[in-house]
Amino acid sequence: MDQPTLTPKAQETRQRIFDTAVKLFMEKGYEETTMRDIATEAGCSLGLAYRYFESKEVVVINLYRQLAANTKARIDGLPKVTIAERFYQIMSQVLQEISPFRPVWQGIFGGALNPNSRYGVLGESTADIRAEMKSVFERLASEASDTPKKPDQIAAMGMLLYVAYLMMLLFWISDRSPDTKTTYQLLDFSRDTLNLIRGALVLPPVSKGMMRLASITEQVFGG
Repeated sequence: MDQPTLTPKAQETRQRIFDTAVKLFMEKGYEETTMRDIATEAGCSLGLAYRYFESKEVVVINLYRQLAANTKARIDGLPKVTIAERFYQIMSQVLQEISPFRPVWQGIFGGALNPNSRYGVLGESTADIRAEMKSVFERLASEASDTPKKPDQIAAMGMLLYVAYLMMLLFWISDRSPDTKTTYQLLDFSRDTLNLIRGALVLPPVSKGMMRLASITEQVFGG
């Protein structure tokens, strides 16, 4: 979904409103924060706040969009190592980025999982973000040192890596261990498992199984 072109001043105003909204979500909680609160704290009129964000839900969607853009940008900096190692590195960087805002992600957790919510990660309003993220993870696989030879395998691997990414975020949001230590244990395990799966792709049953799983999950997680 293309974003309207804004003047530098308008971009600055929009970013200030967005940053203020995230700050208030952190301090007051998502449900307790109103658009009027956001406008007052940002030092602008309520009408101006609505001009850039028609609702709190749109702020959340832009939070997703910002995370997707940052993840896409990080692909350029990944070394040409195995798929498993590239996934491990990108997930580590993403978790580091969002950790300071964990209360925000926990606050929007319920609505994010509801596909009928205006800001559901699997809803219609976020379909373009899912499509973009799928392409990001296809690129993660295609530029790895052990990239599969067949394009359909690369596409399937990208789809499953994206699903793994979402599941890792869900686990992190729910993780109550000190410093979310258990999430990083799961991330270590995922690296080992991905190495095993990639090595087994030479076996036709494993390859067919991966393709089938990707086809099934794409019906829900695809764009």
